[in-house]
Amino acid sequence: MTKTNDATPLFVFGLDENGKPRGARFSEVRDEIVSAALNMNCWVVHPAAEDFVPHGMKLPLGRLYASGRAFIPNIRKALYDKLLLTKSENARRLEKENSADSPLPVTTHANVPCVSPITAGLPRNWDDIGIGHMVLIHESAEDGWWETVVENRDGEILTLRYRDFPKAPRAIRHIHAVALVNPGPATVS
Repeated sequence: MTKTNDATPLFVFGLDENGKPRGARFSEVRDEIVSAALNMNCWVVHPAAEDFVPHGMKLPLGRLYASGRAFIPNIRKALYDKLLLTKSENARRLEKENSADSPLPVTTHANVPCVSPITAGLPRNWDDIGIGHMVLIHESAEDGWWETVVENRDGEILTLRYRDFPKAPRAIRHIHAVALVNPGPATVS
């Protein structure tokens, strides 16, 4: 169990399986919380940008059960939209700052907590991709990469649902046209 004593809360938000917004804040950063949130298809924000914190503090407190599952309650769509907008603006701003100053992203934080989000649903290679796994697909140069969930695999053709936009039209991709998310450390055999 990795735990940090950072005073900044851990913010978690996303959409449930019915497309309803949910979110929570946690007073501590722990692997179990991050893993549970990622398994629930939520974004994890820590450390949060200064303009994200006021909106994030409006989130209800979340709970982590002994079973390792997290309670992340439903929230209002208006709050979800503010969180999503602020998160996206900060990501674009950071990307611009890093690309303008250096060809490689540079982290300015001296002490960035290391939280290892090892989660279920991440295939280790393209042959392992199956229903329920999360993979990344590329939309365009402007839109970039998006998290999707495999709904069907027919040979090497995948039918994919956008993880954060479940009502969006499905995407169809060849297995070698998707990117894998790091599933965690390799197992030694």
